[in-house]
Amino acid sequence: MTQPPDVLDDVPELKQAVDAVCKAAPSESRRKQIRAHARELVRALRHPAHPLAVGDDLADVFKEASLKAYEDLALEGQLRSRGRARPTAEGTANVRSGVMVLLQLELGLEVVRLSSLRDLRRTTAVVGPNTDHVVRSSPQALAHYIGHKIDRSAARGLLAGGYPRWVRMMALILLVLDTGARVGELCALRLEDLSPALDEVRITRRPQSRRLDISGAVEVYRLRWATREALQRWLLVRRLLLAEHIFATDALWISVQDLGGQFEVDQDGSALKPDTVSRSYTRIAAKINAQRAGGDGWEPLPDRMEQLRRGVAEPVQFMVPQTPDCEQAARLLGRLEAAGQQLAALSGAACLTATDRGAYDEACLVLREAWRIRVQHHAQLAALSKSGLTTLEVPDAGWNPELLRALDRAMHLAA
Repeated sequence: MTQPPDVLDDVPELKQAVDAVCKAAPSESRRKQIRAHARELVRALRHPAHPLAVGDDLADVFKEASLKAYEDLALEGQLRSRGRARPTAEGTANVRSGVMVLLQLELGLEVVRLSSLRDLRRTTAVVGPNTDHVVRSSPQALAHYIGHKIDRSAARGLLAGGYPRWVRMMALILLVLDTGARVGELCALRLEDLSPALDEVRITRRPQSRRLDISGAVEVYRLRWATREALQRWLLVRRLLLAEHIFATDALWISVQDLGGQFEVDQDGSALKPDTVSRSYTRIAAKINAQRAGGDGWEPLPDRMEQLRRGVAEPVQFMVPQTPDCEQAARLLGRLEAAGQQLAALSGAACLTATDRGAYDEACLVLREAWRIRVQHHAQLAALSKSGLTTLEVPDAGWNPELLRALDRAMHLAA
C-alpha cells in the first residue's frame, strides 16, 4: 500500500529542525510525538482559519498570534489526521507545548509558550501559568504555610509534632515546582537520582497514558536553593527515622506512622505511595485556600497536586542516556581520581591557591558529568577512595554530607 506524502516535505526548514530535535530525543516514542505535532502545525498552516500559509517564514509561524491560532485549532480537534474532530486531551496539550518549545530553540527563535492549559474546557479549575510565581513569591502561600508548620513542630523535636511529614511535603512540593514531575515520578525517586552536590535531580518519566508512552525517558533538572535546603532537611529527618532499623532502603521518600505524637518509619521501610502524597497535599491546599479566601489578589491554590504540576512554567531540563557510555564513564572516573589525588595532597592546608581551587572545581565538574550519564554513586566514591581521600575528606570533593550519610547506610546494610 502506497504511503501518503509527508506534510513536513512542504516545509523543508521545519523538517530539518524536526530531524535535529528527533536526533537528540531519548526514545522512539518521543520522536513520534515530535513529528506528530510538527505535522499538526503544518496542517494548521493549510487550514483556512489560520492567518498564515505553508510558504510563510518560520519566524512568523512561531510568533504568538500564529501559534495561538494553531493552538485553538488543535484544542478543538480540527487538525487530527484521521477520525472525527474532538477536543484535545490534557496530556496531548502538554506534549504539544513542549514540542513547540524544542522546535523554537532548535530554530534559534524566541520561545513563545502555548497557553493550552488555560484554554482547555475542564470540570475542575486549572492553575494558570503564573502558579510558580504565586506559590514562590506570596509570603502567605504554600511554602510559607509549611515553613511555619515546620518551625512550630521542630520546637517539639525532629520526630514529633508532625515535623517529618511537613518537611517531606515541603521538599516534594518544591521539587514539583522545579521539575513539573508527576506524583508517581517523585515517589519513585531513589538516592541515586540526587546529584552528589544535591543541586540536580534525575526524573524518569512515567506518563499516565500508555498511548503517550515515554517510559524510560530520563531528564535532569537544576534545583533552586530553597529546594536543596528542603531536601537536605528531609535527608536529616530520614536518617533519624531509620537510625534504629536494620533494613536497607535506597528510596528517597519513606512512609512514616504517627505513634501518639511521635513519628516512626513503617516497620518494613516501605516507600511513600503516590495516593498518600496526593491526599496530604489536598488537605494542605484546602486549609490555605480557606484561610486566604477573599484576600486581595489571592489566587486559590489548586485542589490537586497534578493541577499544580501542570501550572508550572516549563523548567530547564537536560536529557540523559538510559545507560552510561562505558568509555566516557571510564574517562570521567579517571579524571575524578586525579582530582581526588590533588585534593588529598592539600589535606590540612591553611589556605588554597588558585591552582588548588582548580582541583576542587575539577572534582565538582566531573562528579556532575559522571552522575548525569548515570555513573553510580558507589563507583564515584570508589574512585575518590582510590585517590587517597579519607571518608571525612570526601565532602571536600563536592559531595553533600547528608547525602553521603544516607548512601553509606544504604550500601552497608545492603552488603
